[in-house]
Amino acid sequence: MTDTERLDFLQKLTDRKNYTGKVILRESFTGRGWRLHEHRGPEAVSSVRDAIDNFMANQANAGDRQ
Repeated sequence: MTDTERLDFLQKLTDRKNYTGKVILRESFTGRGWRLHEHRGPEAVSSVRDAIDNFMANQANAGDRQ
């Protein structure tokens, strides 16, 4: 299975809109790692790929501030 197939699968799950149809990738609030999940917040996006890209950009920017 390719990464594209994996991401396409996650996107299909998102497109079902079982909750919001928008996703976010973020660090866990409880310190248990990262989370990719449907989310209601204003930072959530409809694309799994965009959610990953946004997290990566935020991490890169955080590294610039250190």
